[in-house]
Amino acid sequence: MISILSRAALAAATVSVFAAPAFAHMTFQNGTSAPGESFRGVLILPHGCDGAPTDRVRVNIPQGFADVQAEAKEGWTLDAGEGHIEWSGGSVADDAVETFAFTGTFAEDAPDADIVFPVEQYCGDVALGWDPVVSLGEGGADAHAHAQDGVTVGDLMISGAFTRATLPNAPVGGGYVTITNTGDEADRLLDAQSSFSPDVQIHEMAVVNDVMQMSQLPDGLEIPAGETVTLEPGGLHLMFMDISQPFVEGETVPVTLSFERAGDVEIELAVQAFGASGMSSGHEGH
Repeated sequence: MISILSRAALAAATVSVFAAPAFAHMTFQNGTSAPGESFRGVLILPHGCDGAPTDRVRVNIPQGFADVQAEAKEGWTLDAGEGHIEWSGGSVADDAVETFAFTGTFAEDAPDADIVFPVEQYCGDVALGWDPVVSLGEGGADAHAHAQDGVTVGDLMISGAFTRATLPNAPVGGGYVTITNTGDEADRLLDAQSSFSPDVQIHEMAVVNDVMQMSQLPDGLEIPAGETVTLEPGGLHLMFMDISQPFVEGETVPVTLSFERAGDVEIELAVQAFGASGMSSGHEGH
């Protein structure tokens, strides 16, 4: 049975609402854990349904995730039933971001794999389906501590930093992170540096003539005031060129992000499991 945590008990976890880019997908703020470990899932709802506000969110709980406690949200009705959590009756504008959170524990015998938490997002009669995942691995809770804790520099909040394991001779690797600007002025990610690569570039993916293409952003990436920008597989991302050593699952990759206003900040990317759909495989010929 799923229990409900009162809002008073969760005062420290108050959620802020920001505008968001329309290309974002529904993901976990911190998408890593380990078998036998407790996990706080914070789902980021990045937009509505093509102009319509979101009024219901339903999370389906996979097998092997137990002791689930759903976090109540002011203005929303919470239904925490067997195998699901549903928030309804609220409203998130199409151009706003909101988060929905819960906690639980992965089974000791859970596989070292990506665990999908199917999510249904409703905007009136319109529904969107998402498949956010949590990557499990040995020692995941310790290895991913930096990504889970998050980092604040100036008006920027940086969270969910991760990369994917690379093959032994792979020349490149990808980097992903969520950046929220809580200030009143825009900032810009100008550059990134890492001891693992002599050249870390900021890339975007775009469909040109029905073909997905990748290109570098030589002027960096704007982080608008009051908005959240997510670097994720298949979209905006960091690209580590000519990497000096493989990215090993369970370890971390250090990187320094340089912002126009906030300055430099050092973070560590948690190395998750290698997957064929990961950005590293898609860039091997780049």
